[in-house]
Amino acid sequence: MGIFAIFAEDHNTRAKSLEELAKNGEWRIRRYVAENLDTPPKTFEELAEDEEVEVKIAVAENPNTPTKVLKKLAEDENVIVRYVVTENHNAPLKIIVKILKELAKNESSEVRAAVAGNRNTPAETLAELAKDKNDDVRRAVAGNPNTSVKILKYLAKDKEDNFVRAAVAKNHNTPPEVLEELAEDEDEWVRKAVAGNLKTPLNVLEELAKDKDENVREYAEKNLKVPVEYRKLVIDKDWKVRAAGAENPKTPAGILEELAKDKNAKVREAVAGNPNTPIDVLEELAEDKDKIRIAVAGNPNTLRSVLKLLSTDKKIGVRMAVAGNPSTSEEVLERLLNDKNKSVSEAARKNLIQRKLHKE
Repeated sequence: MGIFAIFAEDHNTRAKSLEELAKNGEWRIRRYVAENLDTPPKTFEELAEDEEVEVKIAVAENPNTPTKVLKKLAEDENVIVRYVVTENHNAPLKIIVKILKELAKNESSEVRAAVAGNRNTPAETLAELAKDKNDDVRRAVAGNPNTSVKILKYLAKDKEDNFVRAAVAKNHNTPPEVLEELAEDEDEWVRKAVAGNLKTPLNVLEELAKDKDENVREYAEKNLKVPVEYRKLVIDKDWKVRAAGAENPKTPAGILEELAKDKNAKVREAVAGNPNTPIDVLEELAEDKDKIRIAVAGNPNTLRSVLKLLSTDKKIGVRMAVAGNPSTSEEVLERLLNDKNKSVSEAARKNLIQRKLHKE
């Protein structure tokens, strides 16, 4: 592959060259083009019809793949290609839901498990998958942040697999009374999960701190050390209270990690903008809704690799935030100088000027 692979991956490669490389006889070269964030829309259309599945998967994964191309891939005969479309934020929600409903009935348990763990899977589909014969599928439902309380209560009584119950015990949507029941589970993995859940009542944690299993005791003791105000913050029913806590730079990283799973987008947006949010959490939130990605793009703690990815986002607000971020690499800022939106290019120009002034 040699020199062709280098050009196919390089974001500085001209559009015309990428168009030519997309017709290369070596499928790996075509995949590199499909992964390139600067590949032209027309080329994505051509690669979406590639005979090699790996190339089509790369097209489906690319955050800059046009919506119309994703719509086409949503009908692809390959299951993996269709599923990958559901994880692309450029894909319309209506199409994502349609794909997930179809794949929930797939004969492959791995596919059904992936659907069960997807944040966009509708409640009625999760309810169906909660009755799946495969343990991995039920575990995924139990761990999904959007699984309803009703389904969590049902899975808390799962007798086939202890890890299903453990997943319920970890889920921040599981109500206190269910956690109290699971705290008496015969399996130590389940009790350990209960001991680590911030929603677990204090009296239950105190009992778990005396558990016969060392790991359960350790988790319970660590949980008991969390200040009451932060514990209340995570379980507060008012999203505005949770959002205020998520915005507070003094909120511990562990609490922010919990709040990053919140159902309310405003709460996750506040977490995304918090300078104390762990980088791995920011990386996950970089694939969330528009306003949340904007917050991540503006966070100075966001990794440069993530900022580079966000610098080609379809949303102007996201690119604007990247252009103004002090952590954005000069390489990315130089590219944003040529952004089609004047506000973005101007923000990048000002950022570069400020850096030169600081150096002087």
